Amino acid sequence: MERSDILSPRIKSMRKFDVHYAWIYLTERCNLNCEYCYFQHRQGRDASPEAVQRFFQLLDKERAVPSTLIVSGGEVFLAQDMLWNVLEKARRHVPNTRLHVQTNGTLIDAGSVERLRRLAVSLEFGIDGGCEQTIRRRRGMTPEIFQRLTANIRMCVESGIPCSCTMAVHPEDIKYMSESIDFLCQLGLSRVDVTPAAFMPWTRESIRHFKKTYLSLVRQTRFRNVFYMRDDADWIAPGTMDLSLHPPGYLLAGDPFLCLAEKQRAEFSLWDAAGGFVKPEILSFYQDAYYHMYNEKDRVPYRAYVCRSFDVVNMMMGQEYLNNREMNLMMRFLTRVHTALNFRTPGEGNEVRVAG
Repeated sequence: MERSDILSPRIKSMRKFDVHYAWIYLTERCNLNCEYCYFQHRQGRDASPEAVQRFFQLLDKERAVPSTLIVSGGEVFLAQDMLWNVLEKARRHVPNTRLHVQTNGTLIDAGSVERLRRLAVSLEFGIDGGCEQTIRRRRGMTPEIFQRLTANIRMCVESGIPCSCTMAVHPEDIKYMSESIDFLCQLGLSRVDVTPAAFMPWTRESIRHFKKTYLSLVRQTRFRNVFYMRDDADWIAPGTMDLSLHPPGYLLAGDPFLCLAEKQRAEFSLWDAAGGFVKPEILSFYQDAYYHMYNEKDRVPYRAYVCRSFDVVNMMMGQEYLNNREMNLMMRFLTRVHTALNFRTPGEGNEVRVAG
């Protein structure tokens, strides 16, 4: 597919290089194989040290300061030497940026906890509720490994590390959402990002069920401060982008591009893999692709940017690769719910009104 076929006819060039979130995917290796994993095209590679160094040099050159730098994988604790190197570099290059690590939590030990605490890193675990719900979709997880995961979460929480989790919800598991969140809260997790599982068979009926269940839970006082709503409190201005570094050295415009196949990853990488310089035509492509969602507005909710990323990924792949119609319906619903809650003032009642 030609890039000109993807671009909106409404184009306004924007050259301000401003970054909201940044991801560094250290490795394609993982000790699990979750059925809804966004990283669909893994070849067992790690990000090259040269690519990581160029990434930080780019941030320095553009004076770009991400609000959050997220280190992820694969499973980051399979690449521990690189993990500590990246976190130390980040503390030097972007000292005011929040550092966050995504992990399945099965390989953490006491020594790792102490280093994470010293570097003031927050953790996000992949866990979908109790043992049965989690091992059903996260292939390779066993009851014994799950027990180790929950013990590691408690160890991290007790050490004072800020800990949250991503709780992926399969259409068949909507009925377990309440008990799953209860279980996660009992582990001491302060935030739970309830997210519809990608690539799964979502139907109109299951989408309605998800929305109804989510609304009933978010209206409960005991869960009000548990649901993860950070993204929907963030409003981004035109020209702002996410960045994500992928193994061995591709640089793309955000988290959803993890789904891309190798051919598209190489074509749409923001920089030349050999020379390490930003390709102006690709930078223009991304900026133009996002422009239309602003219209005359000065800014948009962050999750609207993510929804647009799903659309761009599908256009790149030339198919309904991410079942993005269904995913976008649910993501936009979550945006409306969280925006309504974020704009509430202390002392208001518990009623949350959301259209659609």
